[in-house]
Amino acid sequence: MGLLKKFITGFILLIVIGIVGVFGMQYYYTHAYEKIPVEVKNETVTGDVFYTSHVLEPGKYIIKAGGEATVEKITILDENGKVLTESETDSLIYSSSQRFQVRVDYKAAKNRPYKVTIGIYRLVNK
Repeated sequence: MGLLKKFITGFILLIVIGIVGVFGMQYYYTHAYEKIPVEVKNETVTGDVFYTSHVLEPGKYIIKAGGEATVEKITILDENGKVLTESETDSLIYSSSQRFQVRVDYKAAKNRPYKVTIGIYRLVNK
């Protein structure tokens, strides 16, 4: 019974350390870097839509998507349209040594006009 208790305690401790690490990284990137806007757009649309950015230069970026619709996923594509990574969240911190594009897929809640927002910011040391 003692070994099982140590195993469960260790597992929970690892989960807590992971969560603290993720939030610690987010805090670091939002406070140690200056956000320089690259693309910031607000539009009113109808139906399921997606947004694809222009090709971005290598560097660190924070991508924030939102609005009245549900953000299905944020996809990072290379210059040729090949998928590099995907995230099913509404914000993403991405760093790359090669040029890339950002694609954001929105899912409409109802069949009426709604607002979508996208913000791509380059992170530069303060």
